[in-house]
Amino acid sequence: MNDSRIPFEQHLLQLKDHEQEVFWIDGKAFIIMPATLEDIERINKGYFCMD
Repeated sequence: MNDSRIPFEQHLLQLKDHEQEVFWIDGKAFIIMPATLEDIERINKGYFCMD
């Protein structure tokens, strides 16, 4: 049984700072990387997961 809450959660949590992954969804590319506090303040939207 997989207890991940989002697809690829365990893989994404293993990314180091400044590492990036490219996800393709319906022909569109998305770059995924760990956010810094500055990124969060600049963008000011998103989802937070709390354990």
